[in-house]
Amino acid sequence: MSALVWADIARDVVAVRGRDAGAFLHSQLAQDVIDLQVGSSVHSLLLEPTGHLVAIVRVIRHEETVYTLDVEKSFGQSLIDRLKRFILRSDVALELTHWSVRAFRGEGVEHLSFPHHCTALAYWLPTQGVDVVGVGDDLPMAGDTTEPEHIDMFRVDAHWPQLGTDVLVGDIPATTGVVATSVSFTKGCYPGQELVERMDSRGTSAPVVVRSVAREGVGVGSRLQEDGKDVGTITSIGFTRALGRCSRQSTVGEPLG
Repeated sequence: MSALVWADIARDVVAVRGRDAGAFLHSQLAQDVIDLQVGSSVHSLLLEPTGHLVAIVRVIRHEETVYTLDVEKSFGQSLIDRLKRFILRSDVALELTHWSVRAFRGEGVEHLSFPHHCTALAYWLPTQGVDVVGVGDDLPMAGDTTEPEHIDMFRVDAHWPQLGTDVLVGDIPATTGVVATSVSFTKGCYPGQELVERMDSRGTSAPVVVRSVAREGVGVGSRLQEDGKDVGTITSIGFTRALGRCSRQSTVGEPLG
């Protein structure tokens, strides 16, 4: 594990406020958020009613009636546009904020605790990284500063896909490789549920899946081959791993989840 570092990373932060904010998000997201405690976070998928991907989001509950959804830069407005179609008469307000996401990675990251700030899970496990979301001037620091590109390499080694790079708007959920941690199969209905449930019950794989391979000898744009045939393309590079969009028949590397 490398030394503890931090950087502000390029994310859009959407604030969701109002008496009905929690219930509204619970009705729209693939993850169960109704019992999310203040100061806690969870990953989820936001889908179109057809089941196609709008965004992989992280939900943080900051106060009783204040949540944030953060997503890769430039996708915040499309997230808002999708959610606004279903607000109807709910007491919910959506705002694309100027808040920042400060990422902490490296040795001891799982032990970080900041008074007056909630730490949000970055990827699968707390040992892989934590983030703090809030007003930039008010965010804490720990460790040494680094570049956002350095932080992104931790993401790849953690087997976490990036929207707009490894997964695309319009992909089906199974492509993302994060259904296991971003979808609840016990909650009530939400837009896009039918496709998710049908593919899970039938054990169906997506036509394109994101897989992790060893970094050695590949770069972004490199073609992946298996039995002499092209089966995918590298989309992200980490320290020791790389992510690629591969055909469903491919067995190169390993799945993300």
